Amino acid sequence: MKTQANYEIDWANINLDSPYERDQNILDPYDFDTLLLEIGCNIRDEDLTASNIEKHAQEVLRAKYQEALSIVGNNIQNIRDKAIEERKEN
Repeated sequence: MKTQANYEIDWANINLDSPYERDQNILDPYDFDTLLLEIGCNIRDEDLTASNIEKHAQEVLRAKYQEALSIVGNNIQNIRDKAIEERKEN
């Protein structure tokens, strides 16, 4: 039996009957604490400009967006099937 602690999600085949998988974010959150940590680790003092910070944040946001699009694309049939099933139930 799998528990949440050892539960691995197949992001290319989300099980929409699973409350745990269904509750997962399609688009990963990104907060200011994470951005500041990344700036501290990835941008040298001499390169710490508004332009470089914005460039870094945009790269991260674009990557998260592309990943979300990929997840939706890989699961579009599952999503369609579940939407049809739920429509029939109502």
